Amino acid sequence: MSIRTSFLPGLRTSIDLAHRPSNNLVSKLGRSTRGYTTATHTHTAAHVDGAGTHAHAHTQHHGHVKRRGAFRKWSIRLALALAFPATYITGAAFPPQLVLMIFPRYAPPPPHKDSTRGKVHTSDVEQCLQELDLVEEMRIKVHKGEGWYETRPYDKYDPQKVHNSLTAGSLRGPGKLAVPPVLFAKTDESQAIAVIHLGRALCGHDGIVHGGLLATVLDESLGRNALLNLPSRIGVTANLNINYRSPCMADQFVVVRTKIDQLKGRKAVVSATMETLTGERVADATAIFIEPKWAQFLASSGVTEAMGRPMPSPSKSPALMDEQTERII
Repeated sequence: MSIRTSFLPGLRTSIDLAHRPSNNLVSKLGRSTRGYTTATHTHTAAHVDGAGTHAHAHTQHHGHVKRRGAFRKWSIRLALALAFPATYITGAAFPPQLVLMIFPRYAPPPPHKDSTRGKVHTSDVEQCLQELDLVEEMRIKVHKGEGWYETRPYDKYDPQKVHNSLTAGSLRGPGKLAVPPVLFAKTDESQAIAVIHLGRALCGHDGIVHGGLLATVLDESLGRNALLNLPSRIGVTANLNINYRSPCMADQFVVVRTKIDQLKGRKAVVSATMETLTGERVADATAIFIEPKWAQFLASSGVTEAMGRPMPSPSKSPALMDEQTERII
């Protein structure tokens, strides 16, 4: 037996009691602990319930966003699926000019002018020409007596000479200069407006009218305006300057506007513009025409006759048929 046990029995009891918690303290601590545990459980449950509610609400919101995102995605896919065919069909039916220049449409060889297909083609071009808004507007001015008249250059050409003419013979036919131009001129011959169809067989680059052909058309148009202001109505090209502004697509109508800029003796200075029906400038030009000293030798060439003049009244301007005076038709 130890001294502490033998001689200090109360100390051990005190120590044991000191190390052993009392029932009341344990009870209080237990109640406090259970209360804290219960409170904690309750708070946790509430938090869990709140989290569950939040999670449920978040899930519903996420599902709504997901359904909306899926709808938008399929709407975009459907729009693209419809846009590509629509764009292709529209582009094939109405291709832009750049596409036509890079990938010109195939065109069969032009038919002979006396063939059935050639006659149909010529008839179609003539009908389109007669129905143009510009032609109808100018005819109203003619009928109102505003100082304009209408004519068809190269419509009546000597059949014995037509095969030797570039514009009236070699270039005339379906796919080329299918029909004679319609021309409106001032009665004083100060200016003129010509509407001309340029066919598919007049190209340099496929689908684009040759620049040399445009120069020929401008030279003919300028020459008509100039020659009808020279004393003998006969002249030749002394100078021709052309500025090409944009490619001229084939198989379309162009409008050539000419005017007299200066008249001095045997010299005429004229200018011209060439545009599409939509107003796009194709080219512009200036030229000088002179009446040669040997003009009398060209009086029977037929060029002046083919330019188109209004039939004069016999009482005012009789048409003389000698070698030194032009035949006015």
